[in-house]
Order: sequence, then C-alpha cells, then structure tokens
Amino acid sequence: MHRHFQILCLLIAIVAAPNHGAAQTAIDDEFVPLCNGKDLDGWVAMEGADFTVRDGMIVGTGRSDWPSWLRSEEVFENFVLKLEYKTYYGAESGVYFSAPTDGRVAKIGFEFQINGHGRLTPYSTGAIFAAVAPLAHAPPREDQDEYHELEISMNWPKLEIRLDGTLVQDVDCEQHPELQYKPRLGHIGFASRGKRVDFRNVRIKRLPDQIRNEWRPMFKGPDLEGWIISEGNSASWSIDDEGVLSSSDGHGYLISDEKFYNCEWQAFIKTTHLANGGIFFDWITDGGRGFEIQIEDVLDSNDPTGSIYGRVRASHLPSKQGDWSLLHVILRDNQCVVRIDGETVAESEQMNQRRWGNVSLQMHRNKATVFWKDMKIRRLPSPAP
Repeated sequence: MHRHFQILCLLIAIVAAPNHGAAQTAIDDEFVPLCNGKDLDGWVAMEGADFTVRDGMIVGTGRSDWPSWLRSEEVFENFVLKLEYKTYYGAESGVYFSAPTDGRVAKIGFEFQINGHGRLTPYSTGAIFAAVAPLAHAPPREDQDEYHELEISMNWPKLEIRLDGTLVQDVDCEQHPELQYKPRLGHIGFASRGKRVDFRNVRIKRLPDQIRNEWRPMFKGPDLEGWIISEGNSASWSIDDEGVLSSSDGHGYLISDEKFYNCEWQAFIKTTHLANGGIFFDWITDGGRGFEIQIEDVLDSNDPTGSIYGRVRASHLPSKQGDWSLLHVILRDNQCVVRIDGETVAESEQMNQRRWGNVSLQMHRNKATVFWKDMKIRRLPSPAP
C-alpha cells in the first residue's frame, strides 16, 4: 500500500510540475529555420561567395573573400534573428541585415561585426560596423571551440543585440545620425573574408511590418508605362529583360505621370565614363524643372554625382566608379538629404518654394550611358496638393 502511495505521489508531481520543455517549445515554435540543413535552398551566393551546408550548418569555407557574401532570398523588415557561430584561425566575419543586393553592403545596410578589435570601437566584435561601438564585451569563452550565441532584434526604430547573453547594442535608430536613414527592408546575410566561419541553428521570428507596403516600384514592367518622353528628346530610353533602364546618347527627359511632394526615392545607378544625367523633383512641364540631384561621372565637376545641383556640392562620389551604387533621396518639406552607398553626401534645409511635381530623369550627354535599376518610391506625409 505504501509503495502504491509513493507511485501515486510521483505521478501527481510529474503532472503538476511546470513543463518548461513544453513552454520552451511553444516559444521556439514562433521561430522558423532559415536553413533546411541539407543545402542552400533559399540563399544566394553573391560576388562569388563559397558557402556550403555541412552537418546541418551554413559554412563559409574561406575559399572566397571580401566582398563575397551569402544572402537570403527573402527580404525582411522587423524580426528577431537567433543563431550560433564559430570562427576558425582568427577569422573575421559579420552578419548582415537590412542588406541590399548591390552597392557597399556593410555601409548601406547593417553589419554585426564578428572578431574585430578587442577595444570597444565601431569595428570591434559586437559593433554595428563603422557606426556604433558595442556597449560591453561578451564574457570570455573558456573553450575556444564553443559556439557563440547571437540574437538580433530589429523592431524599428529599436535595435537590440545580445551576444552570449550580454546586451551589446541598444539603439534607437531614428535618433542615431549613422542609422536613421538606413533601409528598413533588406536581406539577411553572412560575410566571407577568406577564413572559415560556421553558422548553425539560424532561425527567425517575423515581427509586424511597418512600411513594407509603402514602397512601390516606379517602373511596372519591360516598357515605359507611367512615364512620358519629353518633347525634343534625342536620348535613347529602354528597359532590358532584367528591368534595367538605360538612358544614353543624347539629351532629354523621362517624366513620371504621377506627382509627388514629400517622399523617399532610391535607385541603383551605374554610369559609363563621363556620363551626365540627373533626377529632378518638383518638376512641372511648362512650369519649371524643380530641382536636380546630379549624376555626373567627373571627379572635378562643380556638381558631381549626388550634388543638389547649384546648391550643395556632393562631398564625395560613389565608392567605386563603374559599379552599381545606391542613390537615396529623402524629401521632407524644406529638407533634402542625398545619400550614396549609405553615406550622406549632400544635405540642405533650405529647399524653398517646394511644390507638388513630377519626377523626371535626365540624360545629358552623347556617347555615354546612365543605367538605373530597382527604382522605387515611398510617399511621406505631405501637405494637400
């Protein structure tokens, strides 16, 4: 009888005990894996990146080097990303998020730095690369073969990052001069810098989007629907099968049907040698051209690429001439901010006489070409037309 009573008490204790495993499973169920454990389905190798899957892990083999990287096919806005990583032989790497497909990935998007300097700098482990130093060092590891645990929580404007349980980033992005204009939509990725790095248990929890549906492409297909070629145009305007717009060999304008006031506009641009063009805002046909963001591949120009033409000269040109660069323009009433590859190159708070107007692309030189791709726009709160 006594034995039966002991067994009954044990059963009651088991049933009544908190089921921590079940609770943890419920929490983990909110996360979905980003690697199927077999291959790189859902991922894209960029710039010749050499990654593979071994033992269920994403492995950067070390056989490729910067600027190669591996990116997710999917684009994310707000999320919690969890993973574990291990480096070999002093490898330096990084985890990208809100990352673009082209341009200087670490400058345009965000990069969590792995294996930087020992000091707390914007280039040390735990930093947002070139922008924000970590708050603290993560605890030292007794076993060098132990994996580090990383958790990145992005819920704009709040960014929190924990490394091995230590809070290393706690930032309001809208209040930070280096982060406030970074994209809020982009890919997740891993940097490859010539030495092996393993990433395992990569999983993500999606948080509610805020602006994903506010961005829309400015070209709707392989034609110029929604745009008008100006009278007297001598330039050639065409869109290829991959959606890249080319403007070349002459002078003229391509004018949007729609009018805008406050907005964010961005496109990747690439130019041939000595190309000259631009983008106008507040354009009104037969009523004035508004103002221009210049595109001119001339280092010593009065108004090189990124300048607010005739008002503010761009401080520097794209990272590398002849490559795709992200041109990003933000208009809020009398403020205009121009960014190239994630850096502000021109800014004015005196954009007087703003008005509702069209967007107009300019081509302004023979024997040269300006290429545009992934052009999109997001309306911002504006006064009534």
